[in-house]
Amino acid sequence: MTNRVGIFVGLAVWLLVLPAGAYAAPAYAEDTEAAGGTGTTLYEISERVTFDPMSVDGHFVIFRNATSPLLGFAEHGTPLCPSTLLITVPKLKRCTIIATGTDHVSTRTGTGPVHGKFDVVINAPGNSSVHVPNLPVISGTFDGTVDLSQAVFFGVPLGSIEGTFTITQGADANGTLWDVPPVTLPFTGRFRLPFALGHRGERERAEGGHAAFYLADDLTSKIPIKSSERSVGFPTVRLELSFGP
Repeated sequence: MTNRVGIFVGLAVWLLVLPAGAYAAPAYAEDTEAAGGTGTTLYEISERVTFDPMSVDGHFVIFRNATSPLLGFAEHGTPLCPSTLLITVPKLKRCTIIATGTDHVSTRTGTGPVHGKFDVVINAPGNSSVHVPNLPVISGTFDGTVDLSQAVFFGVPLGSIEGTFTITQGADANGTLWDVPPVTLPFTGRFRLPFALGHRGERERAEGGHAAFYLADDLTSKIPIKSSERSVGFPTVRLELSFGP
């Protein structure tokens, strides 16, 4: 319990004194490289999708509306898991991030706005050591623009996102979230959509339990999806985030 109290105090202090440019500090470089060049990775645990027809500039356009719960990790020393917060927990190598995001993508352009809320969470008192972390110690919002045009028009299972995370709350020594001066963190990101291979080697939709892959940035190489990147057997969409101006 002493360690948890130390985390809460560190979080509160850090949020109050963090300068606006701190996310770009060179000290993050080593942690970023250890996480495949991003340091923060989220997975789409599930998704609820609806399609709405709308009139835009006199044209009939269908919009794809999706809401997804996200779960992932930020490496120790990256903007959503700053080193100064974890001094009292030396064995903790990464922070758990949970979020819910909603986007509104035009099937005409493959782009649209996205917004949502996020929490950095730790294991709540009373949880077993294998329980999913669930006690928020940093909270905030995010918004930006999603670009899925490669997937919509060319069948390439990749997408991108850019926007900002805004930290708005931090926990005190009692574990209570309080409003703090907002800290804005610009980010960009890469979506990797899962796919399977057909009998002739063509990409097709990945089903639960089947071998599945992500497409690498060279648009050729396949990245095997690990068992830890599945949600109840289904391969998940992976979002790799990079922070900076």
